[in-house]
Amino acid sequence: MNIVLYPTTALILVLLIPVFYCWRWKKESQEKVVVVWFYGLVATIFYGFVIYLADILSHVGYFLGKIILFTIVPLFIYVFLEKGGITTALVELGVKKEKILPSVVWGIGVVIITLFIGLVVAWEQEGITSLYWNIIMFFDAFNEEFLYRGFFFLYLWKITDVRVAYLTSNLAFILTHPQHFYSLFMISTVTQGILLTVVTHKTKNIVGPWVSHGLNRTIIQLIRSLLF
Repeated sequence: MNIVLYPTTALILVLLIPVFYCWRWKKESQEKVVVVWFYGLVATIFYGFVIYLADILSHVGYFLGKIILFTIVPLFIYVFLEKGGITTALVELGVKKEKILPSVVWGIGVVIITLFIGLVVAWEQEGITSLYWNIIMFFDAFNEEFLYRGFFFLYLWKITDVRVAYLTSNLAFILTHPQHFYSLFMISTVTQGILLTVVTHKTKNIVGPWVSHGLNRTIIQLIRSLLF
């Protein structure tokens, strides 16, 4: 197994940022950020499990693998580290009713921006018309938002510093999308990552970023399908 080929490999390096920060300035959180770093190592090693499920179950397998690796595992790590219940963990990681309306409204604003950028920079890319694929990709966006904006931003903000959380969350999001490195679509990816982190910062709610991320994935495909 060549883990260098996996997009999650970047997490091993990016998650050293909060480790170094706590070693230097916030030693009381050092053990927690080391556990978060080990999660990055585990995610890289077991991403092959996601690929395996995708091979045998197609899009459903991909979704199931990521909900385990990107949502369930980080959720239980939070529960373990903070000694709380699952409900409390979900709320702390942004899955809550409080400020859900501004979160969704601002998320819609972000998707308008990212859709425009995505269509401009990747105009000739083919769209995918399968309703089945689009539904799964919409819900899979929750897994990524839970990881990047919930676990890597809200939780790291709680135990380190908001600047460390911003840097870690955005670098993790950008570097784990290597498929866009040699494409202008990276502009949309970077913009989306930064703006959705801002929305999460302002609302401490990831519902809006999830909706925004999910719509950005699906609507842009449908628009391309209609145009080409």
